[in-house]
Amino acid sequence: MAAGSPADAVVIRQSEWPLTQFHADRIWHISRGQGVTVAVIDSGVDASHPDLKGQVLQGTGFIGDSTDKGQTDVSGDSHGTAIAGIIVGTGRADHGNGMTGLAPKSTVLPIRVTTNAAAEPTSLAEGIKYAADHHAQVINISSGMTTPDPLLREAVDYALGKDAVVVASAGNDGQDGNPAMYPAAFPGVIDVTGTDSGQRFWPHSESGPSSTLAAPAVDIYSTNNRGQYVKADGTSYAAAYVSAAAALVRSAFPHLSAGQTIRRLIETARKPGGGKGHDDQYGYGVIDPLAALQAPASTNGATVNPLLSDHPLGSHPGTRTGWFAGIGVGGAAGLGAAAVAWIVIRRRKGQRGKRTSPPKTPPKRPGHGPGRSGTAGKSAKRKQRNGA
Repeated sequence: MAAGSPADAVVIRQSEWPLTQFHADRIWHISRGQGVTVAVIDSGVDASHPDLKGQVLQGTGFIGDSTDKGQTDVSGDSHGTAIAGIIVGTGRADHGNGMTGLAPKSTVLPIRVTTNAAAEPTSLAEGIKYAADHHAQVINISSGMTTPDPLLREAVDYALGKDAVVVASAGNDGQDGNPAMYPAAFPGVIDVTGTDSGQRFWPHSESGPSSTLAAPAVDIYSTNNRGQYVKADGTSYAAAYVSAAAALVRSAFPHLSAGQTIRRLIETARKPGGGKGHDDQYGYGVIDPLAALQAPASTNGATVNPLLSDHPLGSHPGTRTGWFAGIGVGGAAGLGAAAVAWIVIRRRKGQRGKRTSPPKTPPKRPGHGPGRSGTAGKSAKRKQRNGA
């Protein structure tokens, strides 16, 4: 769908229901994400899209092309471009009739680790470290794997040590085994589950004791890599909204640490029906960016990341540490090379995504060969598990 008429503009505005739910017009009087860089570790971002021009920095790629700046997206589903649009879309296309992201004044650092929905853990780990070294205040990872790969865990810890807010999608296999997904389930990471427009839990979303926040995941409208738009479902998009919310907070309160930013988001999240505390589906609740921006200074708390604690809010029995201790102690010896060999996947089988522009010819893989490296390249025949 191209935005080329007033009628099209109305369709776009109506389709961006999360902005209405978040009271974006009120949010933008406080913060638009100025001065904050969000790393999008994905399939690259189409920097030429009219709604993304000027918002996409030169990044890099880890798929075998040394000249890659991450500013194109040849994935079949425009995944990285859609994630970027949710965060930094300006709405400038067709004389202001385009789509708008939640943090439209922030910038995206594109880091390509995949072109076809699958990436190696080594590439993803390298991408996370690159983002941290290039001063991304927020790192969005809309993909995951079912094994807690040690290189990936090391990269996440490195980024947390650099004071980055790391956001990852919970995955979309909630009705197909509901496995824990990584990096979302690592300590310190905001693990994002999905909701629909009624703030009901999306049943395809994965969930568990590591769930942190919930955000819109159904009928999400965003930019595609053909200068047009796409509508799809998935916790990938929920993670993008949380990353945008983190950018809004870090822009409005640049003195806050990553841990204090996370605390603001989870302290101000709201449970449908008024519940409190933590649960496996919503985590600490559905994000409320406006409340996070308006909360008093007392909400900030200590500078440390609360998601590294047994009791992130000091008010409920901890489940996160026990969950990870079982993995770290009981399974550490058996992970090793097998964990490295798993493939990172972002989508579930039978994805419900709906294109709103004509299908295109499948893209060719850039660079020379498949661009695989390390031991993970030997795992192409392993069964792939779907992630975000």
